[in-house]
Formats: sequence, structure tokens, C-alpha cells
Amino acid sequence: MARPDLEKVVWGAPSFWIERFPLYCGQHLGFFRDQGIELEVWLSYGGPELAQAVVQGSIHIGDMGLPPFAAAYSRGLPARIIGSSPIQQLDHYLVAAPPIDSVADLGGKRIGILSRGSCDDYFLRRMLRSEGIDSESGVDRVPLGASYGDLQVFTDAAVDASFMVEPGVSAGEAAGLFKVIGRVGDYFPRYQWGIILASNRWLVERRDLINRLMSAFRKACRFIRTHPEDTLKLGGDIFKVDQAVFRRALLRDLAHWQIDARIDDTGLHNALKIQADMGIAIDAISLTQMVEQM
Repeated sequence: MARPDLEKVVWGAPSFWIERFPLYCGQHLGFFRDQGIELEVWLSYGGPELAQAVVQGSIHIGDMGLPPFAAAYSRGLPARIIGSSPIQQLDHYLVAAPPIDSVADLGGKRIGILSRGSCDDYFLRRMLRSEGIDSESGVDRVPLGASYGDLQVFTDAAVDASFMVEPGVSAGEAAGLFKVIGRVGDYFPRYQWGIILASNRWLVERRDLINRLMSAFRKACRFIRTHPEDTLKLGGDIFKVDQAVFRRALLRDLAHWQIDARIDDTGLHNALKIQADMGIAIDAISLTQMVEQM
């Protein structure tokens, strides 16, 4: 039952995976309630859909990948970057069913992505290009939408390979469905990937609320980092996987999490330079305006 003394806040996110865990952990442990907030997580099918929700005014805070944010910002998205998501340095994976052994083997294959224009769509094109594969004609990029991260796409042989995120990576490995053939971060330099955004309206009118949200969010991230074993049952329940699978998923990258939501300025510049190389340029003035120091 909702408490009348709590303010309901909807946090937008482009997918349901381990990067969302601090939100659910903060809910479970009461960190958001301690800040006077009843938090609800709204999941979209990628950055472009989330950006549209911000434009429509139904979402005022959330997290998404930098590539779709920057593209939407260049088209007038009324929001700014206020922090980094926990998974900052591209710790997600391209997996493939047997007998595929490497990214170089993907020519002519069906590769699952979240949606066209999403983060992994950008990353896949760069990874394929590094192996001499044309991402437009050399492979079939399959938008998975609600099926993104679902192991069923491999059990049904709907794709040959896909971007997969934790805990799906660990669950699929345990089931023998696929193996990791590429880590996105290995194909990119230092990179600021996941960002937290706030609408321009809230930055003007609800700054105190944003500060309270971020305080609870940081507290949840720190708790997970310092007490990972205490979160395994919750994580297994939330993501509907065995606790041993969730433990493997969490510990794979936890040491690299950005638990204080700090933006990596160098990583941000590198990421935008890569986007410029892909034909998605952000001018210097926009770069200065894009980040709001909190």
C-alpha cells in the first residue's frame, strides 16, 4: 500500500538487466523511502523510446546509454546528464551459439539487438566494421524489443548471436546455450557509456527531489559493492535466476561499477568522438551544455 507521505517518482530505464539492480535494491532496503520517495521503475525498449517519454513529460529522471541520449539531445531533447550509471565502461557482451567462435565468424548471421538506434546497434556496427563485416548488408540485425535478453531467442534459434547482458549472460552460459565472443569495452577506448538524465523542467523546479533521488541511488550502489553476498537472494528473486547464477553475474563486473554516479569526462569526450566518427556529431557548445553538475 502506498504511503500518503511519500512522493511517487517514475524512473525511466531502457531495459531490465543488472544495471537496474540498485534501483530495486534501494526500493527493497528502503533507501528511497528514507528520502520521502516511492520509486517506480518504468522500462522502455531502448533509448529512443525513453527519450520520447521525456519529451512528452511522462518521465523526468532515468538512465540510458550515451549514444541515443546524445542523438536525442542534438535534436532538442529537454534533458541533461546528471551522473553515470553503475556500469560505465561498456561491461556487456556479444554472445553466440555454437559453432560460432568469434566476431569474425558473424558474416551472414542473424544478430539480436534491442532496437535500431539503441546503444548496442551503435556498438555492433563498430565491432563488425573492425572485422571487415558490413553491418548493413553483411549481417541481419534483428530488433528484439521485449525479447531482448530473453534466452528463448537462443532456444528457439531465432538468432545466431546477440548482445546479452547480465544476468542473462551467466544464465545462458550455465545452460550451455552460448558463449561470450566479445566484450564491448574491448573494442572501444575509455568510454562513458551509461548516463543518468534529468529533465530541464526538474532541474529548474525539482532540484531538491533530484538530489534526494541520487542520494538514495548512490547508497544502494555502495551497499551492493560492500555487501554483495547480502543481495544475492533479492537479485535472484528480481531477475528470476538461481542465486548462484546471480552471484556469477554480479561479481563478473562489480569491481568496475561506478558506485558514486560520477561522470568520466575523458570517457564522455571519447564516446562523443566515436559518435562523430559514425556521423552523429555533437558540437563543442552542446557538449558543454549537455552535463549538469550536481
